[in-house]
Amino acid sequence: MNTTKENKIVLALALVEELSIKKKRDLLSALPNPIDWTKESSFHVVESILGDKHANEFLTKLSSVDDSIEEMDKRQVGFVTFYDETYPEILRETYDFPLVLFTKGNTSLLNSDCIAVVGTRTPTRYGQKVCDSFTRDFARAGLTVVSGFARGVDSIARKACVMTDSPTIAVFACGLDVCYPAEHKGLLESILSSGGLLVSEYPLGTKPLQYHFPERNRIISGLSRGVFLPEATLKSGSLITARLAVEQGKELFIVPGNINSPESEGTNKLLQEMPHALVIDSEDVLSRLNVKAVSVDAEVVELNISETLVVDALHDKELHFEELLEITALSAGELSTLLMNLEINGIIEHTGGNFYCLA
Repeated sequence: MNTTKENKIVLALALVEELSIKKKRDLLSALPNPIDWTKESSFHVVESILGDKHANEFLTKLSSVDDSIEEMDKRQVGFVTFYDETYPEILRETYDFPLVLFTKGNTSLLNSDCIAVVGTRTPTRYGQKVCDSFTRDFARAGLTVVSGFARGVDSIARKACVMTDSPTIAVFACGLDVCYPAEHKGLLESILSSGGLLVSEYPLGTKPLQYHFPERNRIISGLSRGVFLPEATLKSGSLITARLAVEQGKELFIVPGNINSPESEGTNKLLQEMPHALVIDSEDVLSRLNVKAVSVDAEVVELNISETLVVDALHDKELHFEELLEITALSAGELSTLLMNLEINGIIEHTGGNFYCLA
């Protein structure tokens, strides 16, 4: 962590609550050298731009910035400012890049070759399979997958990276000490143990307020060479990310969806506006990014007699757990274990409501 005087001053500015990035930039324009900000002769400039309340809060944060850094160290959280050479150049090229990024994990990923994967929080089985398949191919090809940390497409992309033991970047809409949603705590730990990175522009303790999510989206697209949308509703926040990507001059990749599915209305509408963004397999994406696809031989999984009974029963239909019990004549405990193992091996899928089908 680079704790130069300039970085400490910019960090203190980032710690000021509810201070817009516009005002921070206005201050940078008025006083390009941050060391001047604390001089008594320059304080009136700071006060005139930030206002009396925020100017005084800035000085208070600055006086205790070493304590803040110590607290971050305890939580294994670092920070990178736009003054640092390690600040991602691709993000710096966006017009509203954050002045500070709080980080936890493998910070070298900030300057890796990235692609964003975003979409609906309520994907259909189709969307889940598309997201999982494409993400695995991106990761195998050496791309770092960037996404949020929400339910749905975000979490599917995360799990696909973890399952392929590939590093991934999760961009938070809150402080890095706040796990939101709470049920993703295990996923968070898996991301870090797989060599991944957590990123946020918000200080420790910051709650996931509603307006943070669209602000966060510009970082997701800003870190990436392109944005991939497997499925999105008309009101999905991922459409904001897609439009930001276009504004930032990034590539956009969209999979067409079922015209009768609400979960595909957003992506299908985007395709009407931008038909050149259409992709139907991962190689379409990789070729446009000049990244070589990596082929993977399918693993041969040997099934025992009981597992074969289950697979044969699901050959051309979706069945409920109770129906499988009746067909296979297994006990509930035996069937539960079999279904879990078959799901882990990617042979079947749990489709919700205790229904199962072949993957």
